[in-house]
Amino acid sequence: MSNLFKRVIVGLIGIPVLMFIFYSGGILFLIFSLIVTSLALRELFSMFEKKNYFPLKNTGIILSAGILVYSFFYFTNFTDIDFLFLIYLPVIFLICAEIFRREKINPLNPVIVIFGLLYITTPFAMLGIINEYSKLNLVLFIFVLIWTCDTAAYFGGKYLGKHLLSPISPKKTWEGSITGFIFTVIVSFSVQYIFPDKLNLTDALIMGITIGIFSQVGDLFESLLKRYCDVKDSSDIIPGHGGILDRFDSIIFVTPLIFIYFRYIK
Repeated sequence: MSNLFKRVIVGLIGIPVLMFIFYSGGILFLIFSLIVTSLALRELFSMFEKKNYFPLKNTGIILSAGILVYSFFYFTNFTDIDFLFLIYLPVIFLICAEIFRREKINPLNPVIVIFGLLYITTPFAMLGIINEYSKLNLVLFIFVLIWTCDTAAYFGGKYLGKHLLSPISPKKTWEGSITGFIFTVIVSFSVQYIFPDKLNLTDALIMGITIGIFSQVGDLFESLLKRYCDVKDSSDIIPGHGGILDRFDSIIFVTPLIFIYFRYIK
């Protein structure tokens, strides 16, 4: 069975499931977030173990779950101080835990866990909050735009690609990247045209441009992490797609930007 065939089969099954979860929201999305972040964090920590760093995996995953649960049940009163509180306390706890562990002590171990919480967990906490800023289901909309960008960039690079985009990923080209960006903006405007009462033109423009650019940056950043850790995929849990982190690298990168736009700029 070819890798492309596996990707198509998983996509046909996975995309409708994800769309249903994002559309439903609520406790179903919380459960989904807990599962995805736990697996993604475990993949990230395992990758760094190949470079002889040994972050406290289970501790990081438990702290991540606490952040998600807290943000889910208290999102209506969520303030900037809450974000500070949810990050600062884990920092103190992780430093203390590292000091008193009996083996594989390294001052960078807690840094990797904190990075994981900021890189993976915080965006999912933001996703749980973000829908309150629009009549449109923003989580589902973000997912559709990222999927559009990823698909268009793949086929654009396959049939038009000639110029290397970045040495981080030898298969990505400028032609593919530009194709992904253009189609993302087009789909964003199309959704605004269909639902003008739920999404205004400015929001469609901002989200289309932001996701068209930074979803690809998120993908390249995760590729940089994998290259540093000398791994091809974050894991092999999803046939034809690699790991959880491989599939959600774009959404965790763009979500904070969309969150900042709707919470502080708009």
